[in-house]
Amino acid sequence: RVRAAVNHAHVPLTTAIAPGDEVAFFPPVTGGAP
Repeated sequence: RVRAAVNHAHVPLTTAIAPGDEVAFFPPVTGGAP
């Protein structure tokens, strides 16, 4: 599941953004030791 942040705060993907907002998306991550 992708997570989003607007202006350094985690927000729902349905959050409206405004001009000048900083937007970041965090993809799902899998991992662990092999």
